[in-house]
Amino acid sequence: MAGQGSVEGPEALVRRFWRQVFDQRNLPAARELVTADFRWRGSLGSQSEGIEEFLGYAEAAQAAMPDLTVTLQEVAVAGSQVWARLGFRATHHGELLGQPGTGRRISYVGQAVHDVRDGRLSRVWVVADTLSLYRQLVHGSGSTMK
Repeated sequence: MAGQGSVEGPEALVRRFWRQVFDQRNLPAARELVTADFRWRGSLGSQSEGIEEFLGYAEAAQAAMPDLTVTLQEVAVAGSQVWARLGFRATHHGELLGQPGTGRRISYVGQAVHDVRDGRLSRVWVVADTLSLYRQLVHGSGSTMK
């Protein structure tokens, strides 16, 4: 099915992206879920263009947070865009925001805008509460998740 977009709806595509690529750590799945010119902008200081750069980011995120789970708490579809409120939970094992691994459980919230083109994600822009995340990494407190 390479080269063809998904026949699922935009919300299902977004849910599958977060579940497979981040929760299940199935990086090869990204190749079927995103466009060749996929653009990623994340709150952890990352920007990438193209699937290979994105996979490099995802590998680094997995090294820092090997048990990361992402919860889609609210989702809204507007045409070819999907907006989602996200919850992130993980154990901090590797460098993140300039801080070495602490072994602490972390949780924070964010928002993401996903652009869908031809049944695949063409752009994802995540904006998260990195101040809360940083406080947890440095001080062990500050979670914004309830």
